[in-house]
Amino acid sequence: MTKEGLGKISEDIENYSDEVKAPKNLCVHELKRRLKNKQKKENINTAIILFTMIFVIGFFVLLVY
Repeated sequence: MTKEGLGKISEDIENYSDEVKAPKNLCVHELKRRLKNKQKKENINTAIILFTMIFVIGFFVLLVY
């Protein structure tokens, strides 16, 4: 590789690096809030499944009795 070739490659990298923007870094508070919301949704789903299973099992117990 010649100096001209290396110079052209480095210029291309500099020109195209402006087009690619780095993703936004989130602060700790934002990450904690998102995690808390995600856990809340998972807990609600788990509670719904639990109550549904209790209802179905109770219904079958009354049906058999």
